[in-house]
Amino acid sequence: MNRRIQFHLNKITPTPATLRANPAADIPASELDVNLGQLFLQYYFDSYPGGPPNPDPSSFEYLQLVSSDEDFRFHAFVAEASLIKRRAMSAEIGQAFCRLMLHDHFGVSYFAHMNDVIGKSTHPAFEGMRIERVIKGDIPDYLCARKVTEPLIAEAKGRFSSIGFDTTAFDEWRQQFTRIRVLDRDKKLRSAKGYIVATRFVTGANSSKTVAATYIEDPATEGEPLSAEQQSALGRSILAMHYSRILTKLDLTLFASALTLGFALTRELTFQIPVWICATPPFLGKKYIGGYYQTAPGMIPTLSERGWQFPSQLGGGHAVFVGVDASIASNVAAAARGDWHALDNIVSPLPEGAWSSEFAWLSDGTVAAPLTYFLPAGVIAL
Repeated sequence: MNRRIQFHLNKITPTPATLRANPAADIPASELDVNLGQLFLQYYFDSYPGGPPNPDPSSFEYLQLVSSDEDFRFHAFVAEASLIKRRAMSAEIGQAFCRLMLHDHFGVSYFAHMNDVIGKSTHPAFEGMRIERVIKGDIPDYLCARKVTEPLIAEAKGRFSSIGFDTTAFDEWRQQFTRIRVLDRDKKLRSAKGYIVATRFVTGANSSKTVAATYIEDPATEGEPLSAEQQSALGRSILAMHYSRILTKLDLTLFASALTLGFALTRELTFQIPVWICATPPFLGKKYIGGYYQTAPGMIPTLSERGWQFPSQLGGGHAVFVGVDASIASNVAAAARGDWHALDNIVSPLPEGAWSSEFAWLSDGTVAAPLTYFLPAGVIAL
C-alpha cells in the first residue's frame, strides 16, 4: 500500500541510490513511493509508550484521513479542521515522515528524542559525552544513528503551508542546530552531522497540481569531528534510548528503565519471555519476542495442534503481533545488565521475498503484522 510524494534535496552529496532516477548517475529523481505500513510503524514506536496498534499496520488512525489518490493526499475535509488539529496532525506525521525518509534512504535505523538525551553525561553508555542546550528556543527533534559508529542529529517538520529552502521558516529550522552543542568528556566542542526533513502536506481541497513534498538538507553542529571512540559512545546511547521505547511497548519496563536511566540489572534477575517464529516472508523462520493485541472485538483465531483455527463467523475479531528480533533482544538485554558494548553486535535483519501490506517491519528488528503470521516457539531467558 504505497503513495507517491515529491522530494527535494539541498546540499546532499552524493545522492542516495534509492533517490536517483538512474542508480548509476548521481542525479536525484523527482518523486518516490511511501509505504504506508512502514510509515505506520515509525509513527507507532515514536508515539505513546504502550497500547495496541490502532488498529493495525495497514490502517492506523491518520490513514483514515488519507485519500485513495496515487499521491499522498488527505481528504478535502481535513482542510476544514481547526488550526490546532491541523498543526498537531502535521507535526506527528511530519515526524513519522522524517524517520521514514532517513530510515529508507539514508540508512538511519535508531532514534532517540533529543529531550531524553539532553544533559545525560552521567549515563554510562555516553562515556562522558554530553548534549547541551546553548540558548532558549526550539531544538532538533532527534539524536539518531545509522549504526553504533554513526551518530546524527535530525529535525522533523510537517505543515500544510508551502515549504522552500530559501524561506525564513527553513532558516529558523537551521538555527535549531545552533541551540545545542556536543561536548566530549573534557568539555571540548565536537561536531555532529544532521538532517532537516520538512514535509508539506496537501488535501483534496488543493489543486491536483499542488502535491505533497519532502525537503531534505544536511546541516551540522559546530566543533571538531568526533573521534571513533566518541562516535561509538554516542551511538550506544542512541541505541539504548531507541530500544528502551520498544521494550516499553512490549511490557518489558524494567529493561526499558535500565536502558533509559543507565543502571545495570542484576544478572540473578531473569525473565522467561515468549518466543514466536515468523511463518511467512519476508522473515520466514526468524524468531521474535513479543505478543499480540486484539485490535477489533469478536472471536479471534485460536491455535491448536492442527494450526490456527478460525471462527465460523466472518468479519470478527482481529489480533496484531508486535515484536522485536529475538537475537537483537538478547544483545539489548545484555546492555541493560551493564554490558553496553553488546549494542555493537546488533545486526539488522534483511527481508527476503515479497510480503503483504499488512506486514510492517523496520531495520531495527521490529515487526507488526497479523497474529496468524506467527507461531509460538517456546521461551527465551532474558
